Amino acid sequence: MKKTAILLIVAAIALSYACQKDDKKVSTTISGTLIVNGTNEPIRISKELKRPEVVLYHETSTGDFPSGPNWEEVARTSVNEKAQFSITVDLPKDGSYYMGFFDADPNYYINLPKVDNWYAFRIFPVIAGQSNYIKLYVLAHSWVRPRFINTNPDPNNQDMFDTYADGIGPNENSILLDDIYSVNSFFPLRGKVDTLAPWIHKTWSGKLRYGIPKGQQEYYPHEVHGKLTRNGVTRDTVILYYAPPYDTSIVEIRY
Repeated sequence: MKKTAILLIVAAIALSYACQKDDKKVSTTISGTLIVNGTNEPIRISKELKRPEVVLYHETSTGDFPSGPNWEEVARTSVNEKAQFSITVDLPKDGSYYMGFFDADPNYYINLPKVDNWYAFRIFPVIAGQSNYIKLYVLAHSWVRPRFINTNPDPNNQDMFDTYADGIGPNENSILLDDIYSVNSFFPLRGKVDTLAPWIHKTWSGKLRYGIPKGQQEYYPHEVHGKLTRNGVTRDTVILYYAPPYDTSIVEIRY
């Protein structure tokens, strides 16, 4: 009996020590810059508006789609005039932490959703106990006018190209440059063509959304999905494109 009691005490001490070890906090530094996605340059800071803020979040519990996990805000700070930030905070070592940002000038940029859209906040992870340098990629507004080019060298080719779920317009945000009939009759494209679309498509800047490489969270490129008929064979095709920030640009869609 005495031996059993001793074992229970030892187990309780070990459990208490393990809990204390799990709860041990470590000094963590997070610094970085708010970067324009697609240029690697700092975002523009308005003198008239509130400066953007960066926020460190802790994932307090996991959850399934669509409810997702629960979050708590750990720290928040404003960026300086160069869009740079730095936070030092003590964090429990075994936790999931992510960065978010708010209040980038909406005339130029697309802000992250609020924290209830939890999927967005796994884009920029933070590791407790380390010195983290993070580029927070901010999506700038971009406008593109598509230029569709048939690259088949045969000038008499009978190719046909049509799009579906194309991701390059026209949509409710597009600017129409002609009457709606010319837009509706634009596709399908036939033969040897090199033509500008009669609309300007509003989108986000860059090639990959939030600058995240393939295989990581939030990998979404700019894509045009279409069907190409060439030499009597029809196949699905996906064409990637880059959208420069801020201005209207002609983007070549070659097929």
